[in-house]
Amino acid sequence: METLRVWIVLNIALSLIAVILLLNFLEVELPSVGSARYFLNPEPPRCMVNWQSEFTEWDDLDKCCLEARKQLQCTKEQRFIEGKEVNWRCQTGSGKVLTYWLNTKAYLYCQQQPVWG
Repeated sequence: METLRVWIVLNIALSLIAVILLLNFLEVELPSVGSARYFLNPEPPRCMVNWQSEFTEWDDLDKCCLEARKQLQCTKEQRFIEGKEVNWRCQTGSGKVLTYWLNTKAYLYCQQQPVWG
């Protein structure tokens, strides 16, 4: 009885490996976990720029990612700005500095870009 269970587990494992190898042979592109999280998130990507208590929504997400990446740190901090939720704050230093606020979908998008590295 014990050997039957071992053979069943071994067959299932080998079948799974065979499926993975077949997908690799057929060059099927599977999304990474980050890509899947990005596509499953229903809210639109959002980037807001903060300068001295003035918030401006930035529609060019690629440029926002580039500028946010230039900052020294991005920290997770949930906040509602003008009724819209943002979850990440990217900035260099403290005080009167330019701050980029991104929601989770925008942050995941930025992480997939080559500039984020």
